[in-house]
Amino acid sequence: MIIGVISDTHGNRKLMHHVADWMKAKHGVELIIHVGDDYPDAQELVLAGHNVRMVPGLWCDEYHDGRVPKRIIVPCDGITISAAHAEKDLGATELAASIVLTGHTHVAKIEKLGRSVHVNPGHLKHPKLDRGQRPSYAIVSTAPHEVEIAIHEIDGGVRASQSFPRSELA
Repeated sequence: MIIGVISDTHGNRKLMHHVADWMKAKHGVELIIHVGDDYPDAQELVLAGHNVRMVPGLWCDEYHDGRVPKRIIVPCDGITISAAHAEKDLGATELAASIVLTGHTHVAKIEKLGRSVHVNPGHLKHPKLDRGQRPSYAIVSTAPHEVEIAIHEIDGGVRASQSFPRSELA
């Protein structure tokens, strides 16, 4: 399965739609996980026909609405993916997932901690720079024996890519 991960769109819906369409066309993304800021942006992706799971960011009204979960767990092709906008919203169950997705910092990363891989896709707030970071998104690809995670620039370049044997993941 191929999952696209985006975060921190902050109302830049033009760039968000461009990247969502690009992920689907170029990478064959079947599911998009939007890890916050802004929740209405993610809802718009759903209305545009994308398969989306989402959590609100700290600046969203939905973050303060007890009916909207701040964190989600998505079982996917035999692995568990957890997502929250900020790490502070993750509990022990979410931190124990195979893949842990967060946003908030606008700094893209792929980092293995124990049996979990922590991924921040970066931001799509501005087409050039925000907080000194170029815009980016992540692609998570599952295969029978491994999971590959890559951070992609919006110009098509790959910033970072790592593969992890499934046997080493939670």
